[in-house]
Amino acid sequence: MGKNMDKKPDLLEVLKAYGVDMDTRGGSIKALCPFHEEKNPSFSVDPDKGLWFCFHDHVGGDVYDFVGSMKFGLDNWDSRNKILFKEVVSILEEKNFKQQQVKTQKRDDKKKELSQNVLFLLGHVTQIYHQNLLQEEKALAYLTGRGMTEEFIRTHKIGYANGNLGVMLSMLPEDVFRELAVEAGLIYVNAKDGRRWEFMKGRVAFPDIDRDGRVLGIIGRSLDQHQNPKYLTLNGLPKVIWGLHRFSQWQPLIVHESIMDACTALLMGVPSCSPCGTGIAWHLEEELKKKKYLGFLSQDDEPSKRAIERWKEKIPHGRAMVGEYDGHKDLNEMAVKVGWEAAKKRLFALLEQGGFEYEVGGKQKS
Repeated sequence: MGKNMDKKPDLLEVLKAYGVDMDTRGGSIKALCPFHEEKNPSFSVDPDKGLWFCFHDHVGGDVYDFVGSMKFGLDNWDSRNKILFKEVVSILEEKNFKQQQVKTQKRDDKKKELSQNVLFLLGHVTQIYHQNLLQEEKALAYLTGRGMTEEFIRTHKIGYANGNLGVMLSMLPEDVFRELAVEAGLIYVNAKDGRRWEFMKGRVAFPDIDRDGRVLGIIGRSLDQHQNPKYLTLNGLPKVIWGLHRFSQWQPLIVHESIMDACTALLMGVPSCSPCGTGIAWHLEEELKKKKYLGFLSQDDEPSKRAIERWKEKIPHGRAMVGEYDGHKDLNEMAVKVGWEAAKKRLFALLEQGGFEYEVGGKQKS
């Protein structure tokens, strides 16, 4: 066995045993996710690394994580729980799946620091995407149609991936950044024929920017319902919660499932962030626990309501608030269809129920 290699039950064989029907067309392996109902595949598999990832639930892992999630549920499975992990090992040993040699994936309980080169690359790509957006009518129309102002778009450096990233990065003098773009997941390389394409092409790009102006990650959001999955994150970098590190640990912060709801609340004067989905990575739970005043506000649908209850269980000091928007799905939809003042009043009323009080002007009461 080579350096940094390990043997585990073959992931593809295990997935087939659990009824996951995989599509290998196009050089990548995709499938309908077994953890939720869907019509378009959001479940991705990397057989060489022995890893899987669901872009809808924003969860993934190795063969043990898959079997554990199937056995105990996504919300209950934790590979650090020795009792649960031992039971999963027993299940796999009993089935006697063939073994697969994969690269060892070490889990670091400490926050992974981004190198200066990666931070430079993310900042540079953010500028490219932002300039793209200013020239892309369809993407701009989408954002303004959702109520985003020009000032907000510029302040948060929202961008658009139009497919030119490879060309723009080729203009940099150092090869290291082109290599880092592949490692980070910005550029995808087909292992069979070497073809390259931009991972987030055709999506609005939301950079996650901290209080010091550093870009910690980029989230790609679909422009319409036919573009699946709704959110894409960079597989080569640690997952982020958009907007989390813009605010100090003492500043009250509201967590929304939807990035558009978080943007809407920010425009209404409420510090907000979003994991862009119902799942929150384990290391981000630890980051949220550092926030002294935290609230979870759902959309008006059952999956979102269940999600904030899960978040509350894992981060007990957070206050869970169920969103109700006069028959509309979420805060942003209510703002666009009913009006921003009405939606703002509803937002403040919901937050007040959770113990967060804001003045009409948008500032929090003391």
